[in-house]
Amino acid sequence: MKVLTLNTWQERGPWKERWSITFSGIKQFLPDIACFQELFNGDWTETVKKETAFKNFIFPKEPCGLVLYTNYDVKSFGVVTLTKSPLEDYFRYALWVELGVKGKKLFVFNTHLSWMPEDGTSRKKQTEELLQLIEKKAGSEEILLMGDLNAPPDSPEISTLIKQGKFRDLFSEKQPKEPGFTWDNKNPYAGGAFHKLPNRRIDFILARNTGPLLKHLISCDRVFTEPDPKGIWASDHFGLLTELE
Repeated sequence: MKVLTLNTWQERGPWKERWSITFSGIKQFLPDIACFQELFNGDWTETVKKETAFKNFIFPKEPCGLVLYTNYDVKSFGVVTLTKSPLEDYFRYALWVELGVKGKKLFVFNTHLSWMPEDGTSRKKQTEELLQLIEKKAGSEEILLMGDLNAPPDSPEISTLIKQGKFRDLFSEKQPKEPGFTWDNKNPYAGGAFHKLPNRRIDFILARNTGPLLKHLISCDRVFTEPDPKGIWASDHFGLLTELE
């Protein structure tokens, strides 16, 4: 099973050309599940499905920018609104989806937490709400939690998910000595953005309640880390691709 997460950077810059890079990557990587953040255009979600040939996708009615594509059967799904940061003028959300995979249940949570580095208090509340949602919806089932968490691995927010939530950080598990920046100022879409942020790994694929679907981690790597020959990058973020057997 291959799983992809990518913050798609909305419709900024040469966005259709950027999506061409994402489409090519999906055809190369062949993920079974893809979670995107900052994808708000309902018509474009249909284009993505057509170009990638995923069997199913979930595009909630809530303006959350969270979309999930998959080749597995979708059993149920929903969206929860998280605590609103006092430093932002919009809400944050979590999308949960129950999938049927080889006769087993797999719950996937896709989210995008508050972005400002100084807003750890809001992110901490959001992670605590995520854990409450996960307990309510998935309990002891196998779980993947992914997305743009806007916090580095050593932050209290991620520590809450790892220690209190008992999640595994699949990138650090597979590549413990690598920084694995997913926000990297070598990417001009990041370095040239309206906010200047340090290089950090802020995108994650986490796993919990490891059973037959999530037991064997084969790889977890960054993807979309280089521009195309025209100098166009897929996004202002790098993505993560994980393979489990």
